[in-house]
Amino acid sequence: MSSLVTEKGRYETGEPIALRLSLDGTAADRAEVVVTRLQHQLYRFPLSLTGDETPFCLPPVAEGGACFGVTVLLTNGGQAAGRASTAVNVGGAVLRYGFLSDFLPEGDEDVAALAKYHIDHVQFYDWSYRHDTLVADTDEYADMMGKRASLPAIRAKIDACHARGMRCMAYGAVYAASRAYRDAHPQQGLYAGGERPLVFIDTFYYMDIESAWRERLFDQYAQAMARVGFDGIHMDTYGEPKRALGYDGTPRDLGAALPALIHDADAALRKRGLSPRLIFNNVGAWPVEATRYIPQAAVYMELWPPMEHLRHLRQAARVAAEVGKPVVLAAYPAPFRTDTPERALVGQCITSFAIALAGATQLFLGERDAVTTQGYYADYTALMPWQAERVKAYQDFFVRYQELLFDRTLTDVSMTHFGWDNQEYRCDQPCSVEGEPDMLWLTFRENATRKLVGLINLHGVGDDRWNTGKEPPTPQAHITLRMLLLHPVQTAWYATPDSNLGEAVALPCVCTQTPLGVEAAVTIPQLECCGLLWLDGQ
Repeated sequence: MSSLVTEKGRYETGEPIALRLSLDGTAADRAEVVVTRLQHQLYRFPLSLTGDETPFCLPPVAEGGACFGVTVLLTNGGQAAGRASTAVNVGGAVLRYGFLSDFLPEGDEDVAALAKYHIDHVQFYDWSYRHDTLVADTDEYADMMGKRASLPAIRAKIDACHARGMRCMAYGAVYAASRAYRDAHPQQGLYAGGERPLVFIDTFYYMDIESAWRERLFDQYAQAMARVGFDGIHMDTYGEPKRALGYDGTPRDLGAALPALIHDADAALRKRGLSPRLIFNNVGAWPVEATRYIPQAAVYMELWPPMEHLRHLRQAARVAAEVGKPVVLAAYPAPFRTDTPERALVGQCITSFAIALAGATQLFLGERDAVTTQGYYADYTALMPWQAERVKAYQDFFVRYQELLFDRTLTDVSMTHFGWDNQEYRCDQPCSVEGEPDMLWLTFRENATRKLVGLINLHGVGDDRWNTGKEPPTPQAHITLRMLLLHPVQTAWYATPDSNLGEAVALPCVCTQTPLGVEAAVTIPQLECCGLLWLDGQ
């Protein structure tokens, strides 16, 4: 089966767009490239095949944030032989976050894998020698969990990421230190009372960010950037403690102290002549209401119970999105480790689509076609080839329709314009705006000129938790949506990552005059799992 991938996770404006077509055994003698933006075909051109692998370029794009779909049509002897597609991520309007956690000398296949999923920021997870001494004095070393690492390999991976349009973030926990460091600096520690130090999994000792540890931390961050070449710091937390005691018994309120820590880390690094990108981990979405305003590359939240239902994905994204920064949800799909491969994939498709409908991206992809299923990324799970193909189709879809999914002018009106006596949106099948099982989960977003409807099929999947495996949804046919408009519209557009390579198809609007205005009825012929409907010019 042929495949089409991007050579970079993100392309800059004015930069040629390099792609690679792999025939993978498909017999073809001719190819044609078709480039689309939403439902509009921009241009097409013949492509000369150069064997099983054909690299080619699209012309540069002048507009940042304008993402595209690219399809290659293959023929052999004048007959259709197959199709392959991808999407192109241009500019930095959305932050797509992945991870690396293996740091021994090897090739750059892991970075190439990230590029095909359009990753543009990479967290180098547990790359350091110690959490209190990030950069080792030797090229080869073991980290605090005993994992081997190589500084030359890390620098080589940073170079490979940069060459593929990705920024590199050094993992650096804000309050973790080795026992040796804590024992040498007990006055910098956090305590549960008396002389009982706070410790995580009997390995990482909590340090007081309002003590001399603060300057130690900033110095280590600076060394990671200056000596190793990172572009910024992933400031991790463990979600605990929320309150603790300093060495002298003074209470410490972490919720109040963490926003200032992020601000001061940025200032300290800039004072040293660095230009850092910071991402802070709000574990369980805490304390995001306070940290979201502090300068950082994205608002990042790691989700755990009780934020376990599908509706909580939208809830978390909405809180973060209010400040206008990119939103990343670290939602680790445990079913790839705990459930069957088929159920795990269905669950992930639903979760990722729900996150995209909320205007956010998901951290879960890394290494070579792998996913992290838990907080310790190094224990990742490799995807099967058919799983990776499906995950790529969804990631392509999110990039291809970025202008819809991540348009902040589209207000989510799901809770105010649907149900009860609201007539703005109606549906002729059992549905919900809260992600309830055995219904269609509908999301409605709109501005003055566009309506966008997201559909997720939860019929027969089992439950409404985002981190469980799911049975394949029972396909739904002939779904009619009705929308109130100011003026008649002839055509709506529908696209799904589940078929037709994600390409948009036109659906007729049947408009009738009602006492409340023009009502447009649009029927979606078939919904397998997830879909997107939009209409313009209302």
